[in-house]
Amino acid sequence: MEKKVFLKKDKERFIKQNRHPWIFSGAIESFPEGFSSGEIASLYSHGGEFLAIAYFNIENSLSGRILSFEKKPIENILQENIRQSFSFRKELFNLSETNCFRCVNAEEDGLPGLIVDLYDNIVVIQINTLGMDKLRSFIVDALIKELSPRSIYEKSNSSSRLQEGLEKQEGLLYGEEVSDVVVKENGILFAVSITEGQKTGFFLDQREMRKKIGELSKDKAVLNCFSYSGGFSLFALKGGAKEVTSVDSCLKAVELAVTNTELNNFSVDKHHIVRDDVFAFLEEEDLSTYDLIILDPPAFAKKRQDIEPASRGYKQLNQSVFERCKKNTLLLTCSCSYFIDDSSFKQILFQAASAAKREVKILQSHIHALDHPISLYHPEGDYLKSFLLWIV
Repeated sequence: MEKKVFLKKDKERFIKQNRHPWIFSGAIESFPEGFSSGEIASLYSHGGEFLAIAYFNIENSLSGRILSFEKKPIENILQENIRQSFSFRKELFNLSETNCFRCVNAEEDGLPGLIVDLYDNIVVIQINTLGMDKLRSFIVDALIKELSPRSIYEKSNSSSRLQEGLEKQEGLLYGEEVSDVVVKENGILFAVSITEGQKTGFFLDQREMRKKIGELSKDKAVLNCFSYSGGFSLFALKGGAKEVTSVDSCLKAVELAVTNTELNNFSVDKHHIVRDDVFAFLEEEDLSTYDLIILDPPAFAKKRQDIEPASRGYKQLNQSVFERCKKNTLLLTCSCSYFIDDSSFKQILFQAASAAKREVKILQSHIHALDHPISLYHPEGDYLKSFLLWIV
């Protein structure tokens, strides 16, 4: 029997006209009797017009997330959206050069709460919502049918699961037990730790900016801060950098950076890999020896309450570079904090430059990775921003 959720009067416009995938609790008039969080239901207007298929968490203010604007079985919705998303991605890349990319980008691909990344023939999924969590078996079946992977591994360890009343979930869902895999991105080899790596194993969303750094690095001394497994560093080396210094506080990240340098037969004498706190390193290092600096920190603001301290952190980080780098230094500075939007980040950089009394120019804004689409109906999906700066 169909379960129906009704909106309050005149609340359907946001769904019908804007096609936004989120439904907030204040817009909902009623749930069916005995309805449980995580269940799927048909969404109707106050007047009884069908609007969408969605899952709901009655405990949250962001109560519902839309899966389809058509009335169809959930198995069909999952299968069709995964097929469409994967088919599109395959056309984007020369798989002999790049065989790691995002297959499903949550709301942006019509599957809110679900991330699917492909590393050669290894699929890593991240489930962030209760409704999607209850669909795990359907998701696995759909992925097996569409991608025929060697294995499917789940890394659902994001903080957003706590807001959904979920514990972290990690482990093999299908196929062989694989802890590490070597993949290619634009011809460069990367060892990805499926089980121990950050996020799903690699930061696929920075692909275009890594390529840009490679284009800018010839004959330059490059400093890569928060370097993780050395993504920007390896592209700098490939681009002809005279030397590269990578800094990260995580032991596993440093080990991966060493492995990746060796995998690509780059000179270990040209790649200095340092395990240190980046803030401390920047205070002690002579930044005048570098021509190109990269700041790509983890998210400083993971919830709205973090905005103020995160803004201070970004300002301190960039001001430290502005104050102590030499003239004509290039700086790629990034933020993946959703709650710090593009204009806010630009304002923080203005404040840092002003405090440092340096002339700073924006050469380029972030180049978006093609496998991370952003729906025009869901601007909240635009979380990553970066600026390539010229410090005069």
